[in-house]
Amino acid sequence: MFRAGIILLLFLASGSASADEVGEALDASLAAQRAARESQQRVNRLHDETRALREKRRAAEWQALQLAAYAEQLEQEAAVEEQQRAQIEAELERVASTSTDLMPLTQRMLAELETLIAGDLPFLQEVRQKRIAELKVLLEDPQRSPAGKFRRVLEAWRSEVEYGYSLGAEEAPADCEGRPGASTAVRIGRVGLYCVAADGRQAARWDATARRWTALDGDDAEEVARAAAMARGKAQPGLLVLPVQATP
Repeated sequence: MFRAGIILLLFLASGSASADEVGEALDASLAAQRAARESQQRVNRLHDETRALREKRRAAEWQALQLAAYAEQLEQEAAVEEQQRAQIEAELERVASTSTDLMPLTQRMLAELETLIAGDLPFLQEVRQKRIAELKVLLEDPQRSPAGKFRRVLEAWRSEVEYGYSLGAEEAPADCEGRPGASTAVRIGRVGLYCVAADGRQAARWDATARRWTALDGDDAEEVARAAAMARGKAQPGLLVLPVQATP
């Protein structure tokens, strides 16, 4: 009987020890799994960060290539423009040194430019008249060379020529009937000058012969408003259908 009790106690002690070992083993296994998950998460984060950095590097390299190409293009264009400017300057100096008619020619060109503006469509009046006034002062300046004066008058002519190939819009201090108010004047080259009211409902065309505004209908008003938006870069370029004055 005493021997059987000893065996039972040994068995119970042995079972308790085994349970502790199993618990410790489970805890160790869970800890290992948790550590493995954390390690994998760190690996994933590092992988994502590495990929993001690699993509940023590729984007930066591509942008650097584009900037380098653009810079090279600008340098080439600047070199060409500088060469052209030098050629023009040399030609002007040659004309100034070989021709005694340069100043009379310059004065005649300015007079003709002033006449052109006076009889032209009434757009950018303040800008263009100011340009004429400044050129008149320039031509009277004895400190400026004949070549420099000629060049400035020639540049003014070029500006006037460019108006014929562009679309422009400006705010006008009068309505489309010439009364005090507000409207937008729209220039289509030198083909036509139009006016559209602020609400877009009223429009007119400049009659170069009568030197006054002629009212347009509603459909034309929409086209003039669209032309104004195109001139200001607020609408895509497109075909415009507008009445023009017949050439005599």
